[in-house]
Amino acid sequence: MLRTALFLALYALTPAQAGEHDAIRRAVEAGEIRPLAEILAAVQSRYPGRILDVEIDRSGDGRRIYDIELLDEDGRKLEISVDAASGLVIEPRAADDDALMPLAPILRTLLAAHPGKILDVELERDRDDRAIYEIELLTADGRTLELVVDARDGRLLDDGSHGPAGGEPVRPLPDVLDALAAHHPGTIVEVELERDRQGRRYYEIDIRGADGRTVELRVDAVTGEILHEGEAD
Repeated sequence: MLRTALFLALYALTPAQAGEHDAIRRAVEAGEIRPLAEILAAVQSRYPGRILDVEIDRSGDGRRIYDIELLDEDGRKLEISVDAASGLVIEPRAADDDALMPLAPILRTLLAAHPGKILDVELERDRDDRAIYEIELLTADGRTLELVVDARDGRLLDDGSHGPAGGEPVRPLPDVLDALAAHHPGTIVEVELERDRQGRRYYEIDIRGADGRTVELRVDAVTGEILHEGEAD
């Protein structure tokens, strides 16, 4: 398995690692993977704490994965895997807790019951200090479900079928992008499905124009209405 220790760019690289480091730099510049600083900022916003170590691996299908070791505010050591291209948290877990059920079979069970796409996964603690996976899933018919699963035994604790989080129809992303193309031509560099404080779903879409500027759009995921337009950071 190819592994390059990043160590937050504070340590010298071996010649072999330097070659991979150059490949990673080129991939970042080409927009194929996200910069490490962006990944770390997103991880620490969800899991406040101190970064202990960062490595980048290749998964079995060739994707680059950031493996991040973090000491959270409660003193727990977490190992968080993040898809380097999409920024999706793949497998956050307690590094010192071998009793947690692997995430992959849990996701397969959920997708068998609710065919669709996993949007987000977070390892959290509930009010009883029980380890839980909070899983956001977009079904094949455009509904968004927020599921809660016991991280130790895989039991479904909340099927996301009640309240504002479940059953919300979402306009298919290809339809949204087609509608934007006429007035916002360019290269789509990033798309995320988010929820505002009122629980309304929106797509956050970054489009790089021919002049090199990147425009950030927020589009209502149900109506397709543009809610906000501005220059991306």
